[in-house]
Amino acid sequence: MKTEYQIEIIGKVRKLREANQYSQNQLANHLGLSDGQIGNVESLKYSQKYTLSQLYKICKLFHISIEQLFINDDEYSKNINVVDLLIQKIIQYEE
Repeated sequence: MKTEYQIEIIGKVRKLREANQYSQNQLANHLGLSDGQIGNVESLKYSQKYTLSQLYKICKLFHISIEQLFINDDEYSKNINVVDLLIQKIIQYEE
């Protein structure tokens, strides 16, 4: 089962994908995944999630920094050490 935070990150990716008019299949092809795997990731029924490598590729594809994916604006403004916060968020995503 996906955690609430994983669902949040996957939702951000879905919004990026849709805003950039990418279909699930187009994103799957970009990531080297088979058709349907993005649907499994985006579905609450399956435990599949993006790997960090895939998230990095998605950020590059949509021209955003990895921090923009993992850190929301409120957290960004409250913390001086963005690197530590980013590492904490990545660990939280991986759990």
